[in-house]
Amino acid sequence: MSLKKRLVIAGAGSFGREVWQWAKDIHPEQRDWESVVFINDELTVSLENIIKCGISSPIISTIDDYIPEHNDLCVCAVADPKGKLSVVDRLIKKNVVFTNIIHPTCKVGIGCKVGTGIILCPYSVLTVNVKVGNYVIINIGSSIGHDAQIGDGVTISAHCDITGFSKLDKGCFIGSGARTLPKSRIGEFATVGAGSVVLKKVQANRAVFGNPAYYIK
Repeated sequence: MSLKKRLVIAGAGSFGREVWQWAKDIHPEQRDWESVVFINDELTVSLENIIKCGISSPIISTIDDYIPEHNDLCVCAVADPKGKLSVVDRLIKKNVVFTNIIHPTCKVGIGCKVGTGIILCPYSVLTVNVKVGNYVIINIGSSIGHDAQIGDGVTISAHCDITGFSKLDKGCFIGSGARTLPKSRIGEFATVGAGSVVLKKVQANRAVFGNPAYYIK
């Protein structure tokens, strides 16, 4: 008899609690796991917060102290791209197996390709021929237009509109309600502020804000 698989959520902060809910929303017959636990660098405050929310899943260890069990499946619920990729690197060294959390209300269209360790939150949409890398977060109600490319570690916040042929490079962060015009390019680890409209390009490691978006860093 095979061992029961469990979902290990790395990160028990605000987004981690949301991911717990989205995971629970997946019908048991569609899940690859039967139980859920957290791992988190900070234990006391995070444990208090999940208890306040009525979440019964425990925090079993810090990330560095975590020892993967044979049937564990992991997902990283850290929204900040650099922090997320750092946690992912630490888990990869432990030879963890990553899984995807795809909420049942999501729409993934024809020709789309997604990586591993991704989180698609409620009502997010990938239209057609979208390519999504590994460890990507696409939050509530965001849409990714045709032929867009989303690099590893990208975080797209809620209610964003990433239009056709846009390219988001590794580790960039898109704030809530932001949008890109078709064929826009967001460089590695760039930040697009909430509500901003990118007309064409954002350079790597820079931050923009406004409509139209202008550099603030």
